[in-house]
Amino acid sequence: MTPLSILLVEDDDIDAMKLDRAIRKAQVEIAEIKLCKYAEEALTTLDSWTPGCIFLDYQLPKTNGLELLKKLKKTAPHLPVIILTSHGDERIAVEMMKAGAMDYFPKAEITPEKLTKVFHTMNQMLEVEKGREEAEHELAEKEEFINKIALLSPNIIYVIDIEKWTNIFHNKQIWKILGYSKDEVNTDYKEGLPRIVNDQDLLTFRRHYHYMRQWVKDGEVIEKEFRLKHRDGSEVWIITREVPFKRNERGQVQEVLGTAIDITARKIAEKELIQAKKDAEEATRIKSDFLSTMSHEIRTPMNAIIGFTDLLLSSGFTGQEHQYLNTIKYSADNLMVILNDILDFSKIEAGKFGLENFEFDLREKLGYLMKTFEIRAREKTIDFTFHVDSEVPHIVMGDAYRLNQIMVNLIGNALKFTEEGGFVRVSVHLQKDHGNNLDLKIDVADSGIGISEDKLNMIFDSFSQAHNNSATRNFGGTGLGLSITRKITELMNGSVSAKSKLGEGTIFTVVLNFGKGSTSYEEEKTGTPVALSLKGYRILAAEDILANQILLKHLLNKWNAEFVICNNGKEVLSALENGDFDLILMDIQMPVMDGVTAMKKIRSSFPRHHKVPVIALTADTFAERTPEIAACNFSGFVTKPFKAEELIRVIGQHLQVKTSAEHAGIG
Repeated sequence: MTPLSILLVEDDDIDAMKLDRAIRKAQVEIAEIKLCKYAEEALTTLDSWTPGCIFLDYQLPKTNGLELLKKLKKTAPHLPVIILTSHGDERIAVEMMKAGAMDYFPKAEITPEKLTKVFHTMNQMLEVEKGREEAEHELAEKEEFINKIALLSPNIIYVIDIEKWTNIFHNKQIWKILGYSKDEVNTDYKEGLPRIVNDQDLLTFRRHYHYMRQWVKDGEVIEKEFRLKHRDGSEVWIITREVPFKRNERGQVQEVLGTAIDITARKIAEKELIQAKKDAEEATRIKSDFLSTMSHEIRTPMNAIIGFTDLLLSSGFTGQEHQYLNTIKYSADNLMVILNDILDFSKIEAGKFGLENFEFDLREKLGYLMKTFEIRAREKTIDFTFHVDSEVPHIVMGDAYRLNQIMVNLIGNALKFTEEGGFVRVSVHLQKDHGNNLDLKIDVADSGIGISEDKLNMIFDSFSQAHNNSATRNFGGTGLGLSITRKITELMNGSVSAKSKLGEGTIFTVVLNFGKGSTSYEEEKTGTPVALSLKGYRILAAEDILANQILLKHLLNKWNAEFVICNNGKEVLSALENGDFDLILMDIQMPVMDGVTAMKKIRSSFPRHHKVPVIALTADTFAERTPEIAACNFSGFVTKPFKAEELIRVIGQHLQVKTSAEHAGIG
């Protein structure tokens, strides 16, 4: 125990001497005892000195001990004060204790033993008081620290009573975010919350806190987004993260501790992103509509040009007339290559580019393709070679059409950019056998004009050409071929790359994955192709373009079919009312009544024709994947301009056609 300093306020010298003697005999170490006879003297002494305790006589000159006690408690509220009196008046004791005295003693009863107990009790009280002061100080420091963090935080931090709807604590950030000044802040949550919560979210707000009260467990964090109202009327989005802070006697959550952040900028960005997505989808739709229209408008007349050119070429023309026809066909084919490039690119962009998966003879397909390029190579005296390694299987599983498209692009470019007397070499190697499938590596090498290193990275970009404008004028092209090649190889889980130097030629390398075919090479070769005859079959054809009607008449006559030609869908329905047909060829776009409307009428109003196959003829390459057209369940699709062999092949798939040796030249 620390040595004790004592202030004795006593006007009687004998009583003061007796008390001094008793104090010094008590079992406590005394540092100093000061004596004051008057109240004013005691107050003056306390201005410059603080004792450990005060012994105060109740009866003092000019005043009483009670009045002095009240003044002392104002000056030093925690200082222990013990009252001394010559009278054993309990009423006085009660008044003094109410005023803050620690204890009360009649002077006649004071002994060293009693004082020892008093000092011991006093010491305990002082220790408790010291601990309380230290705890208060520590708590005040922590509160100050928390308040500083809360005030410095850009986030909203709050504790609210969701039972009484009162604010317990918040760091005022919410008012800054909502644009209010200190003078405009409404701390009454019952009135303030409806003022700041967006009207459309009030119900969500109430439901959220009802859920918090009834169902949320301690420690569980609940996130929720709300819209608040800014002072200027605009919308402010916040996201809250809240936990139960205190429960009532029924176990319901009463107080909630939460933080919130302003996510208005994120919400605006999300809204803009959604709108941008809608705009992009609308732009894609407009582009698809444009391409569909363009496709129909260009491919429809091209159907007649290519179809009649093929008919004339098979009609026995020789000499200069035959050369003219070949020139027309070559120009038409070039125009179709450009058109198909644009449409294929658009299909890939729109996600409507489909892949087939069937068995085919790799050597045979590539062999036919090489023969078509040999003529062009001979015209430019280019050494054109083709090699397939022996370990490459004959029969593979995949999309032969897309492989053909890739090879046409790469070999066509190689021949186009190789000068006379140069070479183009095509080779196929087995890169890796995976068991059920394999990777094939196809190299197309040439000795052409080459590509500069700075252009190699851009040759696979859309509408990009690696050569200057003069080279583009000399060699032509859309700049889409290599871009489409890359996209097709990626869709086939493959890759394409190029190595080149300007003036030293180029090597394009394609790696594609194919499945292993279950059919042997010998089995694939068994059986000879048969010609198809439509003799005995009745065909109903709907086509509004006169040139295409004439072409269909020639082909159907050639295949010995009975047929009726209609100008529109309405005439198709009339023909079906008057007779039966084995197959219908239906143009999609026609005046009066289009093919889609006619198809719906057939399926709904002509039950006896439900099983009649209907093949759609369309110049729109997107038609098959258009939801409205797909819902019509056409039996098949033939895209204009079509080859005669393609049309008879599709017709043959849907009819039990007869074989005829006399029609060996059909298609």
